[in-house]
Amino acid sequence: MKLHKYASCLALAAISAAMVSCDNDFDRPPVIVPEATYEVNTAISEFKEMFWEVTQSNSSYKTIPVNENGDSIILGGRVISSDEDGNVYQHIYFRDETGALDIRVHGYDLYESYPMGQEVRINVTGLLVGSYGKQMQLGVLYNNGVGGMEPEEFKVRAQRNGLPSLTDAEPYAVTLTDLAGWTNDKAKLIAWQCQLVKIENVSFEGGGTLLWTDKPGETGTSTRYLKDAAGNSIEVRTSNKCTFSSEVLPKGTGTAVAILGFYNNKWQLTFMDPQSGCIDGFEFVSSPETPENPDTPSTGEIIYSALAEDAASVDWTYEGNSVEGVEAIWSWKEYSGKHYLNASAYVGGKAYASTAYAYSPVIDLTSKKSAKMSFDHAAKFQTTLRTLCCAVVREEGASSWTELTIPSWPEPGSWSFASSGSIDLSAYAGKKIRVGVKYGSSAEGADTWEVKNLKISE
Repeated sequence: MKLHKYASCLALAAISAAMVSCDNDFDRPPVIVPEATYEVNTAISEFKEMFWEVTQSNSSYKTIPVNENGDSIILGGRVISSDEDGNVYQHIYFRDETGALDIRVHGYDLYESYPMGQEVRINVTGLLVGSYGKQMQLGVLYNNGVGGMEPEEFKVRAQRNGLPSLTDAEPYAVTLTDLAGWTNDKAKLIAWQCQLVKIENVSFEGGGTLLWTDKPGETGTSTRYLKDAAGNSIEVRTSNKCTFSSEVLPKGTGTAVAILGFYNNKWQLTFMDPQSGCIDGFEFVSSPETPENPDTPSTGEIIYSALAEDAASVDWTYEGNSVEGVEAIWSWKEYSGKHYLNASAYVGGKAYASTAYAYSPVIDLTSKKSAKMSFDHAAKFQTTLRTLCCAVVREEGASSWTELTIPSWPEPGSWSFASSGSIDLSAYAGKKIRVGVKYGSSAEGADTWEVKNLKISE
């Protein structure tokens, strides 16, 4: 693995520590190697098992009590994250031999005091344990949920032990195929949520052409996708305000190193920085390359068209189209004589968590060598739209969908339709497929998404 960018400060710490032995070197202050007085009494996996049910609801949390002996619960492990580049923001991830945890700290430049590889022992009794999107996290009460404690409180609770060791913070290998089978496996979720992982032989959708984020410098996050040769994919979450938000996604195939999160029943990756997170094969470019067909609908032969705004009805199928509180998420609607496919899980002033698909009949691409899809879409508020909604495709007879990156989103703030840009379907040339759109929402946000005028062209 490539030497991590944070290794230099650890090397200096080690050199300084070595110099302590020079008794006649009076000009240098001695390096004090921290020594924890806490004794770890609970493994992370044991702790997660104890409070697992709390994580199954985003609205619940619990104050961590003393253990059965009346002692504070002490967790221990190595720090496996860094907030230096701002994508891991006000979180510290640490792990022991059994699992990893996310702890919320309302501070900045936490990596300076708690660098990667630093052993910590933390008194968690009295903190809150809850979840965000069913990922367990520890912290204090904030807005009726779990928020970040002040750095001073964390300093009292977290004792460092020894000097940092990056060799003890190496990522664990996993594959996208593995992850696809673990979303409902409690033991795997306990073991792998919040781990630092490496995934080999993957590539970014839009590598070399898309930036890491949609709106660099603005509040919010953007979603990109990593995929493997088998068609498996995973979301990549990136803050629009991190230091690399305006950089270009690496191109090619390589090894990804990132924090593995779990949000609303889906695995998700958070990179700490591109250089240490995209290694062994990825190629970095300084400016976006012009794709073969830019983000405008293809002008080639029309293979399939649907969702025309002048159509009174459509022959698409809906899947997962209702949840408790919402009778129909997807529907074909009309406004001022124009029709569109509409999705929403916001009813009566309340957002409901949902996942619903609208998809086409079988489309025959067996005689085609390439294919691209585009559509027009609109959404005014865009709270969770760009993270939970996407285009999808699957081969005839398949049961699972492959999620596709939408290159261009409409501007929020109005109901103005904009082109999705060109979505490459060339991997499905020579096959029969269905295409569709996936609507996702959570209790924190449920947008209204409108889609029309879909076309597939060669």
